[in-house]
Amino acid sequence: MQEEIKNIISIGENTNIEFKLASNILPKSVFETVCAFLNTAGGYIILGVSDNKEIIGIKEENIANLKKDFTTKCNNDEIISPTIFCELKEIVIDGKKLLYTYIEESKNIHKTKNKFFIRNYEGDFDITNNMNLIVQIHNQKNRIYEEDKVYSYIDVEEDLNHELIAKARKLANLNVRKRHPWMDMNDIELLKSAGFYKKDPITKEEGITLAGVMLFGKDRTILNVNPYCRTDALLRIDDLDRYDDRDFIATNLLDMYDRLIDFIGKYTKDRFTLNSENIRVSAMSIIAREMVLNSIMHRSITDGHTSRVIIYEDKMIMENPNSFSTMGFITIHNCVPFAKNPTLANFFREIGYADELGSGVKRITENSILYSGKPPIFEDKAMFRLIVPLTRDIKLNETEIKEIGTSEIDNVAENNLINETLKMLLYILDEQKDITIKDISKKLNKSEKTVKRYIIELKEKGYIERIGSNRCGLWKIVKKIEE
Repeated sequence: MQEEIKNIISIGENTNIEFKLASNILPKSVFETVCAFLNTAGGYIILGVSDNKEIIGIKEENIANLKKDFTTKCNNDEIISPTIFCELKEIVIDGKKLLYTYIEESKNIHKTKNKFFIRNYEGDFDITNNMNLIVQIHNQKNRIYEEDKVYSYIDVEEDLNHELIAKARKLANLNVRKRHPWMDMNDIELLKSAGFYKKDPITKEEGITLAGVMLFGKDRTILNVNPYCRTDALLRIDDLDRYDDRDFIATNLLDMYDRLIDFIGKYTKDRFTLNSENIRVSAMSIIAREMVLNSIMHRSITDGHTSRVIIYEDKMIMENPNSFSTMGFITIHNCVPFAKNPTLANFFREIGYADELGSGVKRITENSILYSGKPPIFEDKAMFRLIVPLTRDIKLNETEIKEIGTSEIDNVAENNLINETLKMLLYILDEQKDITIKDISKKLNKSEKTVKRYIIELKEKGYIERIGSNRCGLWKIVKKIEE
């Protein structure tokens, strides 16, 4: 465990890692982090480490009291409600004693001192006054792994498209060197092997799962079970208010994948370049594949919102109803893999369409820079949003593009985070127009000095105005930051 904790410290704070200094007492904010991890995707809390990853340590005489105080307060419903059982563990790193714990994501939504928190890419985010977001998180927790819902009344022989099952069998066989086990199974055996035919844990009835219906169901079957799983593919070049071309796709996920790939291929340029291994690749083909797989595998498949892929002259946008695990923007620095539909994800890996969990963000980022010289934007909220630039601002040869994609990718991602923080600040000012610098500092997990600098920048660029005095005035949003 010592090596694991050392590696965690070397990574630094992110969506799932939080450092706290603890001298004589527990930091006041530690239970905000506990609450945020419970409500989001879980994470490590390590006491005795500074924000900049410096190992300070904890005095031996304070450790017992800190451990006791932490466990006691986790069982106090005035501190954490609903209460949890959690304890701090001791560990020695570089000769200094630390305390750590791992907070599992909870099936419930928790509050601390009557406030609700979630974890975003840089800290703990107070959502107490955002009832819509609280409801969304509650609904999200109630429908985790909704793909496994069993429909015992669906007739496997009559209601499924067996040509699609045969297609999956052949694709899986092409993806392995030896003969795939599915080749020697009948359809019902394949469905059980892939996790699409199960026994309901409550009713004990057996049947096809929602994921199985979405993959192999006939269109009428899918419409009857889940009419919401649909994707609207739009081209907006000349007619920006409506569209120049459209494919409204409401069918099984295998055919949906093919139609979305074809639509993107039809209306984007195929720009070949050299990757970091000196292999000539089609960057857009890789981007399209990862975008479409994300839309299919990681969507909230019973959400009433329609997924969309929109192609403009200068960018391509994907929007997805989303069981989000962060609250903000994702980069290759803070991406934490989370399978929203693990059975579907396993299936697409089995047939060779998808790679390992979590590789999509890195592959899209790398190939976006190869394609346009610019990074994509990943926004993880109730509607997941991915924006991929399509145009190059300057002409670059293959060698220059390759160098950007391999040596400067971290820098462009880091610069992108600055713009993302300003967007979050605009969101906060729009939600609470009388908020103080001090409260903004807490929400963004930034110093007051840094917040003031961001405020000045937004004012100078014409995004915000201050109406009234500093003490009694209000913030006014003049314009939004362009994507």
